[in-house]
Amino acid sequence: MTLLELDVNRWAEQQFGECDLGDKRRTRRAVEVAAQFAADPSGSTTRQTESWNDCKAAYRLMNQKDVTFRAMAQPHWRHTRAQPSGAFLL
Repeated sequence: MTLLELDVNRWAEQQFGECDLGDKRRTRRAVEVAAQFAADPSGSTTRQTESWNDCKAAYRLMNQKDVTFRAMAQPHWRHTRAQPSGAFLL
């Protein structure tokens, strides 16, 4: 049985740490943003981020041409496909 990762920082690193966003700094920022979003999934971006600077950084990240849905989702998809057959949330 696969364990569910409950720490948002470790989860974000596992899911998005291998994103190819054209720059390692963007990948680090993507992991930070994913962790912040996961910590408060129903919140607005301004509520999810810890400061106004973090909020602006998240918007700048999302405004980059290399930061696409596919680029962000590829590592997540690979991670999901690598899970053993029958792994699911209870």
